[in-house]
Amino acid sequence: MDTAAVARELGLPEAAGASLAVLAGFDTPDPAPLPVPAHAVTALAPLACTPEDTAELVRWWPDESWPAAARWLVDACYARVRADLGSLEWVQWPDLTGSPDPRVRCAPVYAFAAAVPALLESHTRWGVPARVSAATLADVGRHVAKHRTMFDTVGLELPLWIALHYRGMLVESGRLQYEPALLGEAEAAAMGQEAGALCVRLHIPQTGPLTPRAVQESLSGAADVLDPYLLGALGRTTRVATCSSWLLDPQLKAYLPADSNIIAFQDRFTPTGQSGPGDSDVFRFVFTRPRVEPDAVTATTRLEKAALDVLARGGHWQAPTGWLHLPAPA
Repeated sequence: MDTAAVARELGLPEAAGASLAVLAGFDTPDPAPLPVPAHAVTALAPLACTPEDTAELVRWWPDESWPAAARWLVDACYARVRADLGSLEWVQWPDLTGSPDPRVRCAPVYAFAAAVPALLESHTRWGVPARVSAATLADVGRHVAKHRTMFDTVGLELPLWIALHYRGMLVESGRLQYEPALLGEAEAAAMGQEAGALCVRLHIPQTGPLTPRAVQESLSGAADVLDPYLLGALGRTTRVATCSSWLLDPQLKAYLPADSNIIAFQDRFTPTGQSGPGDSDVFRFVFTRPRVEPDAVTATTRLEKAALDVLARGGHWQAPTGWLHLPAPA
């Protein structure tokens, strides 16, 4: 497949052509099982999109008027979802943000809507409670809304993140999200674990205050969700959790009070010594900006002022990794 030619046909920037390579194996995919436009709202409901996003997604719902290349994109995205079910590996997804065509930008959203029944069937088989399935799917709507905030258009900037949910490899239970993964050598050594051992990565969705009570309730109830889920999906479970996040950057302790929610969250973890760059994450999660642009934002909260002050001093934010033991089942 000539991905550069397909990118041009889809109205994508030339640089985005290479990102279509992940779909190159689906030259003639079966049609994604989407309902007719009259039932679009029902099909979108599990994704919990905002009314504004839902209305626009319905407006552009796939039908016979779509260009062949755009319809192929939806069907190939759906085929990718189905092919990756149950995989622990991260899979790249096309970069569609730069397209002027909302049908192209929203193609992954339509594929994810089509894949809801398959995901729910897997969740049921793996023992995932219905409330957890609903919370997990609602992350789609949050990210569609975030796309609108960042780019002022309908779309989904990071389908590779949402694809993780649809591989069955992420569930949201209470305040936190849980992703099964395998420990790397350096990480495992710092934790006194074996390389390749199963763990769960903790993620923090933007669903409200990160209160100690909400975090503790999620962690305390995690085993009841994770044990049947992991045993059903992978045949094994774990009590070890890691988190890699700018929220664990120790620089925050110079700016936030000791009893703040973020510092309380930090203090739950034992650092592993591993860390990655965090400037981009800080701008995405604190300022809802896709790029690091200190001159384009105004700080009003203590956290926002901290974010800009570190950069103004010539420093950088980091995303350290920490770990903890999950509570045993009640």
